Amino acid sequence: MPQRRLTGETVLVTGAGRGIGAAIATLAAAEGANVVVNDRDVAPARGVVERITAEGGTAIAAVGDVSDWDSAGGVVGTAVEEFGRLDGLVNNAGTFSMALPQDQDPESLRHLLEVNVLGVAYPGLHAIRHMVARGTGSIVNITSSAMSGLPAMSAYGTSKGAVTSMTLGWALDLAGTGVRVNALSPIATTRMQETRMDFEGIAGEDRDTVRAERDVPPEFNAPMAVYLLSPGAHGVNGQVLQVERGNRIVLLGHAHPAGPGVPVEPGSLDDVERAFTAELGRRLQTIGLPAAERAVNA
Repeated sequence: MPQRRLTGETVLVTGAGRGIGAAIATLAAAEGANVVVNDRDVAPARGVVERITAEGGTAIAAVGDVSDWDSAGGVVGTAVEEFGRLDGLVNNAGTFSMALPQDQDPESLRHLLEVNVLGVAYPGLHAIRHMVARGTGSIVNITSSAMSGLPAMSAYGTSKGAVTSMTLGWALDLAGTGVRVNALSPIATTRMQETRMDFEGIAGEDRDTVRAERDVPPEFNAPMAVYLLSPGAHGVNGQVLQVERGNRIVLLGHAHPAGPGVPVEPGSLDDVERAFTAELGRRLQTIGLPAAERAVNA
């Protein structure tokens, strides 16, 4: 029997009562981790714990809203108090909605940003304090390809773009401390897909067809997340990985200049215009994900 990758380690997975979070928590337990299953709702968190323990794993539930600073601290504290350490954190908790910018409801926007951004930042900051003091740890933040632009997902994409930037900033700031931070963009058939079909007006047999085309189980993403938590990924830091249909893992590039700079005279509008006419106009970037990538990851 191969050695389990997370034996003796403690892993906290937020939003783990269902879907991708539950799949990651289950695999982490199977790999020997003491797993803390976080969710805002008691029943699904306890359900995942029961499944893990029934299979011989070790898990506890930590119910709490991680988009609240004190609650997030309590969830992280539960892991440390129960198992004496926190080695891994998967920031999976999040929410999803769609709207065109002209129809965006401000309260829905605020809620989405609080859950998806603060719900990553708060448990992450609490965990980082503990991990830096111990000199070891791994954080995996769940992001999305929507950060590169998808129709009617500007708010959601904004939140995930913030998560990606947070990941890169934390990885840079924590380099040399023994704490690694990476991001994972997953793909799966979850409640998010149902919301998307509702928004797009897909119904009846067409809905069944789309479900079949996008039928990717949440468990498909768990190995990548668990690998990033494991000691085997000790050299992986500040990276953004994407799981794609077709059984592929893609390493995403970081934002960088699209070619060399074009010289202009300070304050010269004519020079700016010439720069676009002569050079920059030929380098304009595609808006949103290319159609081929949308088909793969939508």
